[in-house]
Amino acid sequence: MTHPTGQFPNETYLNGLRDNPGPTLAVIYDEFRMPVIQAAFEHGATEESAAVAFQLAVNDAANMGRQGTLPETMAFFPFLKALSLAHLEAAKTQPEEVDEQQADEPETAGQAMAGLPGKEALDLSRKKQLAWQKLQQLEPDCRKIILEASEHSETTEPDADAEKHSGCHETYLKLLFPELEHLQEMPDWAVTAIQDREGYAIWQRSQALEEEWKAGPPAPPESNRIWRWAVGILLLVAVGYGIFQFYFRPKTAAEVFADNFDPPASLLADLETRYGAEMGNDSSGAQPNECLLLLREADAYYQANEYEAALDPLFLIALGPGSICQSDAWYFLGIIHLKLEDPVEAIRCLAKIEDLGRYGEDLYWYQALAFVQLAKENPMLRDKARGAVERTLGNTRDPGRRQQAEQMLKNLSQ
Repeated sequence: MTHPTGQFPNETYLNGLRDNPGPTLAVIYDEFRMPVIQAAFEHGATEESAAVAFQLAVNDAANMGRQGTLPETMAFFPFLKALSLAHLEAAKTQPEEVDEQQADEPETAGQAMAGLPGKEALDLSRKKQLAWQKLQQLEPDCRKIILEASEHSETTEPDADAEKHSGCHETYLKLLFPELEHLQEMPDWAVTAIQDREGYAIWQRSQALEEEWKAGPPAPPESNRIWRWAVGILLLVAVGYGIFQFYFRPKTAAEVFADNFDPPASLLADLETRYGAEMGNDSSGAQPNECLLLLREADAYYQANEYEAALDPLFLIALGPGSICQSDAWYFLGIIHLKLEDPVEAIRCLAKIEDLGRYGEDLYWYQALAFVQLAKENPMLRDKARGAVERTLGNTRDPGRRQQAEQMLKNLSQ
């Protein structure tokens, strides 16, 4: 998505503010400052108030970007313009007047847009910008003392350092409140601003850009255009590399397991598929009643995701004397232990299955997944996982499963 005044896709601005705000702020100033200030003029703003509102909006957008709260479905320029106008409106109303006027005032163009900060957040942004402006006016030594004091407020200092600290603290408070005398405590909003180091760095960058604009006209259009495209291309490359890394990097064993572990939704439904409607056992004849009762109990727990509880009835079947449905129980015990992320026990259970004619392909498949799950905990076992997947390839006739196994082997070999 693009906007008529934007040179790049919408995602470029959003991702740039999140991942690389420095050069992105320069592009935003170059492209959007004049259109936004023109829109502010149409709402009766002065040049100074329009510039302040735009800078506040840019800082808010950058901070929303790093916090992941920028609305991604909205075109960036209309959002930035609405945020600037919202700051203009908020600056017109004193905090004590808000409660009386809020119900009666119609929504402005800025306030009507979803995703914009509320009045309280806008007021805090202006206060933080004031705190940063006054902080910048301090001597470098005092600025460093104020910044460090915000991190070590309880540290006891030597007398000489304490005296210097007190002097810097007093100077800063006088800059913040020139009309007040003997103010000792720094307000919470100033402390919040000083502690927000990333926000302060973003404001410093926007302040430098604002001063460049006030010093004179921007660079010639042609060089601006080349510079904008160069920065945009760098941002696009960075975003593209991130996408490439996400989709084409080697998969972890955990991801390989998650992609391929697809256990049955129901134990009894799996048995019916495996045996047919008569629910035969793992040798011949019908499932004994005690087997079916215990399997139904285990299936109820299994479908309720109460896997620990499902183990008990299955163990009663598996360890029962002469039970003819032991293979079924060991098979489901293996699957449940995979769900419980206990691959060692899963392998032990699957190794006890005697009915290889009925469970052979599934046995190799879940054993391979158990070794992949082991490789999640210990990457040194990745070779063993590959060997188990290779055995699966040699013991399955299902085309879909063969394709899955080939992809698993490819992912584990990267």
